[in-house]
Amino acid sequence: MTLVLIDHFGADRWLCPPFDRAVSYEREDWWNRPSRRGDAWYVQVMEGDAEVARVELDDPGGINPEHVGVPELGPERLEIQLVEVATAARGLGVGTAVVRALEERHADRRLFAYSEDAHGFWGSLGWDRFDHPFGERVRPLFIQPVRE
Repeated sequence: MTLVLIDHFGADRWLCPPFDRAVSYEREDWWNRPSRRGDAWYVQVMEGDAEVARVELDDPGGINPEHVGVPELGPERLEIQLVEVATAARGLGVGTAVVRALEERHADRRLFAYSEDAHGFWGSLGWDRFDHPFGERVRPLFIQPVRE
């Protein structure tokens, strides 16, 4: 699988996602609203001529200190705010390939994400899980392990 990651940076704090609305996603609400975060950007993931995934990154992103046992992450951190595989590309390993491509592309960064009902996915990547004292009422945090 050969993926091409295309960055879309906003010129202002109200960046509207530049994605093709004809590509079907389960969470359309994630992609049809403007972002108010001036430090966020979108990544469109293509395989050939087809869009297969979308990502929103937040630089550097925020860590909730209430999650139990979270290590100190400095300015090298980079948050995967949202990631979703297109409906037609699900079950083909695209999600894993996208995260691995982001890890490679941002090798000088430490990636992390709050799981939106995808705990098994983040765990399958070998990322470290950190739970909140309130349990499942607060999304668990997953952090990319330190590279050796």
